Amino acid sequence: MTMNRTLAALTEGAELPLLPVTVGEAANDRYWAGAGIERDARPAGLLYPPMAANLTILAVQQAVDEPLLHTAQRLRSHRSLPAPADLVVRARCVRRFDKRGRDYAVVEAEVEGPDGRPLWTSVATFTPVRP
Repeated sequence: MTMNRTLAALTEGAELPLLPVTVGEAANDRYWAGAGIERDARPAGLLYPPMAANLTILAVQQAVDEPLLHTAQRLRSHRSLPAPADLVVRARCVRRFDKRGRDYAVVEAEVEGPDGRPLWTSVATFTPVRP
């Protein structure tokens, strides 16, 4: 997809570049700890599902240069995987709308495990930061 790297250029149906990510055990532990979940209360070695929100934001940041506000987020978990894991984020713009004079884009991201099967689905809404 050719982009001028603004949110306005992200048209409905447009796919963002694939984002490959490796999540190591240490990074996964930091996610769990950041959520205040002690090691003995965590599912042993499993990836922290809410990281899908961060991966969606990262995928959008790789495609859009302008500063954005992340205004809404929905997550769905399909299955679990242990860390470390090689993941791929496939994202596309699924909706555009205007609300109170602001432009918004809704991005759906599928985070896939190394086998190509969905791990998480993340739907996030973004709008440019006003000067």
